[in-house]
Amino acid sequence: MTDFLRLDDYNVPGYGLTVTGDLEIRTEDLSGETSGTARVDKGLKPKRLNVSLCIRFKDQNALRDLVRVVEARGRNGEGKVYTIANREANVAGIRQVRFTDKFDWKPISGIKAWSVSFTLREYLSVPERVEQRETKPEAVAQTSNGKTVTAETENTKNATKSKGATEPTGQSGQTGQSDATTDETAQTAQPAQEPLTSVEKILSWLDRALA
Repeated sequence: MTDFLRLDDYNVPGYGLTVTGDLEIRTEDLSGETSGTARVDKGLKPKRLNVSLCIRFKDQNALRDLVRVVEARGRNGEGKVYTIANREANVAGIRQVRFTDKFDWKPISGIKAWSVSFTLREYLSVPERVEQRETKPEAVAQTSNGKTVTAETENTKNATKSKGATEPTGQSGQTGQSDATTDETAQTAQPAQEPLTSVEKILSWLDRALA
């Protein structure tokens, strides 16, 4: 008989709690029609815990709460994953479980109580974790403006950008011509000198004669 069974912070109610475990080892017979004993190992299935207990009629609220725990769903609509604390589970290395198969309760003849039984299946067993680590993720193509972009396409774009940055574009020559045009415009824009008066002409002639 098991002392207790806790799922997360929930203590499974009742009395006469019994938990048994089983582990399915998958093999395939290779002997065919012969009397050989050759078999091939197909791996291990997740461990299972078979739970049975009794709940008195007067503790019907406890049974109702247990049903709600069984019905709880996770984020993806799957059965909720519980961290389990139990001697038979922990000795087999079971850390997390989900309810599986069916949840059964029925009255016990001659006793004002229900006989309750259910099955817990190990979540993310050791073989499952090993398989997930060995599986390599596939490359996922990204989309840009409705077009599929792969790593090769991105490399080609980057190479084109680098080439365009190193090659002359002819803009420098155009810039030089623009500067020259600007200088000519500036010179043309200088104000013209006004013509000399008669007195100014005579004074200018005397300056040149004396010089």
